[in-house]
Amino acid sequence: MTTQEKQPPETFIRFSPLQRLLHLAVMIGFTGLAVTGFSLKFSAQWWAHGFAWLVGGAGHLAYLHRFFAVITYGCVLVHIIWLFYFKLVLKGSITGPQSLFPRVQDIKDMFQHMGYFFGKRSIPRFNRFTYWEKFDYLALFLGMNTMGFTGLFLWFPEFFSTLLPGYFINLAQVLHLYEAILAVALKFVVHIVTTHLRPETFPVEKTIFNGKTTREKMMHEHPGELDSIEV
Repeated sequence: MTTQEKQPPETFIRFSPLQRLLHLAVMIGFTGLAVTGFSLKFSAQWWAHGFAWLVGGAGHLAYLHRFFAVITYGCVLVHIIWLFYFKLVLKGSITGPQSLFPRVQDIKDMFQHMGYFFGKRSIPRFNRFTYWEKFDYLALFLGMNTMGFTGLFLWFPEFFSTLLPGYFINLAQVLHLYEAILAVALKFVVHIVTTHLRPETFPVEKTIFNGKTTREKMMHEHPGELDSIEV
């Protein structure tokens, strides 16, 4: 008695090596920034004392924070350069249906999705990125620029004090802290829950690490993108 061999699922390349490398670097840099930054800010707490001791003292802690800041913002700069290359050299569309930048269609998808939650409408045919993934991207992109700008004020306060009134340093410190809290809440709660802890991807979404996805998964999560591939 013979049995038919099971065919491997058809796969597509969803993320390039550069995208996966940048994601990994941002993961490392952002996590390092969060741990070292909060340890510096809440240095009176026992856990901050313990972490500072582990890395060799407050001076090393500050050095590590700046090191991770350079890694993270370096990824932002690489991404910006890539956007220019994609638009000017490859003649791509950064506002097209497969782009990470928001479009009017994303607002329509959001309201249709809300209707789907209440059983009133069908689920939208999402393209390459959903509206919440675009929000996640913009929050990181804008947040990292805010963190980078205010971080430079705190890194070189003497220099910036010669250009602007001293209270700008205090303002930068406040903005840096609250933007950090928002960023950590978004990335370690919202992003992880919506990306990795969903039933269909638990315990981890592998696509961003291996770059591959299956046809079945694309039909379920990004049918609009699959339609554009098979045209």
